[in-house]
Amino acid sequence: MNVPHTESRRAPPLRSGQAMIESVFVIILACLCFLGIFQYANLFASKAVLSHAAARAARARSVGFNRWMVEKSARVAAIPASGKRLTPAFAGIDPAITAALSRNRVGDLWDLALRSNTRSPGAQLELGRIPDYMDSVNNPTAENLLNYELWDALSVDIDEQLNLDGATPGILRVNVRQRHPLLIALAPLAEGDLRNAEEGESVAIEGFFTIESHYPLYLEDLNW
Repeated sequence: MNVPHTESRRAPPLRSGQAMIESVFVIILACLCFLGIFQYANLFASKAVLSHAAARAARARSVGFNRWMVEKSARVAAIPASGKRLTPAFAGIDPAITAALSRNRVGDLWDLALRSNTRSPGAQLELGRIPDYMDSVNNPTAENLLNYELWDALSVDIDEQLNLDGATPGILRVNVRQRHPLLIALAPLAEGDLRNAEEGESVAIEGFFTIESHYPLYLEDLNW
């Protein structure tokens, strides 16, 4: 009597947790990459703002303004990269935004941003105080009008080689430096250790601009 032969099949290995473990590693790596890109993008945008501030400061100096006016020009131009506004501290919330929030609809805020051409109360107050700030005669008076968190960390260096013979204008270079606090500790992040930056941990950013300085030609008596 022949007994039919049946092949025994091996049971597939248990792999129910492998996909989860792989997904965790991929998510962690993606988060590290995203946070690193976010931090560097923030620093890159701040550097672009400081380059603009250096251009405004160089322009102010090239037409003959003194150092205090040059510093104020650089500070005002660097507002987008200067952190929290300290003075005035708070200007209220736009009533339209408050109404949109009360309806608990996120889309209402987006529709409001697309339709509205008005500035927020904070922006209106800021724009109203900038002319008075530019007219201030010293730093204590200026701080009572307008002040930002990172303005104390901003420095302006002027390098000018004046040519007073009337033949050619001098070359003026303005460097604007500012220390920016880090949101994420970059060195440990490069090693795969994600943690918040320690208090006071910052990185120096610099922007510069070069321009011809013409003011000696019309501020000096060259017997023309």
